[in-house]
Amino acid sequence: MTKAGEKKKPEIIHNTLHLAACSDLRTRILIALKNGKKPLRELRDSLGVSSTTAIHALRELEKDNLLFQAENRGYALTNIGEVMVLKLVGIIDVIEVLKKHEDFWLEHDLSGIAPHLLDKIGALSNSSRLSNTTADIFKSHTTLLQILETANEVKGIYPVFHLDYLKIFEELVKRRRIDVELIVTNEVLENIVGLMETEEDFKSFLQEPNLSLFAMDEDIKLALTLTDSIFYLGFFAENGVYDRNSALIGDDEKALSWGRELHEHYRKRSTVVDL
Repeated sequence: MTKAGEKKKPEIIHNTLHLAACSDLRTRILIALKNGKKPLRELRDSLGVSSTTAIHALRELEKDNLLFQAENRGYALTNIGEVMVLKLVGIIDVIEVLKKHEDFWLEHDLSGIAPHLLDKIGALSNSSRLSNTTADIFKSHTTLLQILETANEVKGIYPVFHLDYLKIFEELVKRRRIDVELIVTNEVLENIVGLMETEEDFKSFLQEPNLSLFAMDEDIKLALTLTDSIFYLGFFAENGVYDRNSALIGDDEKALSWGRELHEHYRKRSTVVDL
């Protein structure tokens, strides 16, 4: 690239960013076209603007090769526009989830989230924050137990453990024959063994065909419970203590898919526990 071209590069990037992301109307037009071509009337009505206003914004986007007018006068994204919209939607989702739960993200240690999953954190945009209250100081705990009790499958990551969890997991794998796949720290593994009445009970539990148990040498800085329909995510506070008072919970496919990726990331770094 020539020196002149290098000087123009920041300007080109700035202009395109300004065009696509710094106008609410232009951004909404691009997102409206994400799923396919639309005629002017449909765009105008869905956006709640006049034809003149819509056409002005459309022409600006067309000049930057983000969309084009088809032969039947409908508007569609160009290849460049399609890629741009994917990134725009991703950025919007990230901003939404970070601002929606701003205190939650600021108060917790996020180091347990791998960079490639942190980049996809916008998948949690529809999740809600679950917090204990003065009227219900065990709300997070009881909610998690209810999630486990009604699950048809469970994938979990646990740096902390509770006797109540063990009782439910035994019920799921021994009597309900539900698939359970758990990843724990070595410390938690020792805790699970200690919670069993005898070593033979632990061996019997481990031999259940529906149970897959993995352990990790390193610390895990988050806790995940993922069922067939619910996503539940907890973190350690900045002081290094696991926060039992709050968590994120969701039931949409984006959050469930993100949770499956997170579980798979840790499973690849863990070792199967066997006899």
